[in-house]
Amino acid sequence: MIDGLSPANLKEFVAYVKKNGANVKQTHVGIGSASHMACLLFDSEAGLKPNSVPYRGTGPALNDVVGGHVDYFCEQVLSVAPSAKGGTIKAYAVSGNARSEALPDVPSAKEAGMPAYQLSIWSAIFAPKGTPKPIVAKLSDALNKALDDPAVGKRLADLGGTVPPKAERGPEYLGKALKADIALGSNPEAGDGRVEEIERNTEVNLTP
Repeated sequence: MIDGLSPANLKEFVAYVKKNGANVKQTHVGIGSASHMACLLFDSEAGLKPNSVPYRGTGPALNDVVGGHVDYFCEQVLSVAPSAKGGTIKAYAVSGNARSEALPDVPSAKEAGMPAYQLSIWSAIFAPKGTPKPIVAKLSDALNKALDDPAVGKRLADLGGTVPPKAERGPEYLGKALKADIALGSNPEAGDGRVEEIERNTEVNLTP
């Protein structure tokens, strides 16, 4: 997102940031946050080196994008859809291959010319390590039923979310998704063992 600058689309926006470098201020809501990781991935894919300005929360960061104090923000559709719809910020793309139902006029990253920008923010339910499998299965089944409720799906879509298909639910899929996201945010050459540590100390349960 960017406040009142001139780029008309993602390609022009990337060119603008490349040209102006550290004079462009990018914000996020704290080191290691979803918005920080989203911006790091975006900047890496696009070859950008802006001036990074951390904030203590989405509200203050978004307010300063709207006010023109910082230039752009990588954030969940859920948080920025009202501002994008209201015209107080400009949304250039939604990460991934598909548009968001909450912002149907905003192209996907693939449509906008950055197909490698693949990042989604997901929510999951976890249970303590050692929770009996029958209890996990019962909770997972209840959550699946809730996600299959059309009213729940509509509410999530209105907020900018998406109900995952059945193939992308459950403990096994969540475990794979968690490992993939850890790998995405880790330096594969560092050998820090964070994936193995989480596997030892966390029992992955339920659904993304």
